[in-house]
Amino acid sequence: MIIAGEPLFLEPMFSDKKDKYKCKVCEVKGDQLYIDYPSNTTTNRTEYFFDGTQFKASFVDKEKNVYTFRTELLGRKIEKIPVLIITLPKEEEIHKIQRREFVRVETLLDTNVKHVGDAYPSFNSVVLDLSAGGMLLSLPVRHQVSKGDQLDCLVVLPMQSGKKIYLDLQCNVLRILEGQTNGRQRASLQFTQILPKVRQHIVRFCFEQQLLMKKKEKQI
Repeated sequence: MIIAGEPLFLEPMFSDKKDKYKCKVCEVKGDQLYIDYPSNTTTNRTEYFFDGTQFKASFVDKEKNVYTFRTELLGRKIEKIPVLIITLPKEEEIHKIQRREFVRVETLLDTNVKHVGDAYPSFNSVVLDLSAGGMLLSLPVRHQVSKGDQLDCLVVLPMQSGKKIYLDLQCNVLRILEGQTNGRQRASLQFTQILPKVRQHIVRFCFEQQLLMKKKEKQI
């Protein structure tokens, strides 16, 4: 299931920090994975980890399914490049994350929407909720969007650090929903081609929004 060249994301399990690290599988040997030195997804810096450090690891397969497993740092070695050795779990210990497990948060994000085949003019809209699997789009009063359309959506994520992350998201329209308060229809979109790094940005944004909501609830 895990092959050489696979991007892998690591999160230290017993750490006060919430940092995430990206690495690449260099080789699979029996029940061990050889990986290059992980770099912080935010700072892009490598960090030293002690033998025995336990991680929650995740990767995305060719069908865009997300899998997670627990692993442990066994040691380090110099092959063609310096590598770390981590445990490779049994296949039954690798868990697939169902799309419904992605955290979805309500939000209001400006977006520019373009039909992949230029079947109709691009338009500006608002994202009403977001998850690492897709999003809900508010549609203009007059629109030509229909189920099955392939769209490119440019979305800007305002992170708590003050940094703005620009995402170009390729989406498939799953269904058109009737509006609620303002009467405008909404489109339920599923991400079709999304890089692991982009998905991690969305997961982090959703996590930050959850924390903000919890703080507001405590203040009420």
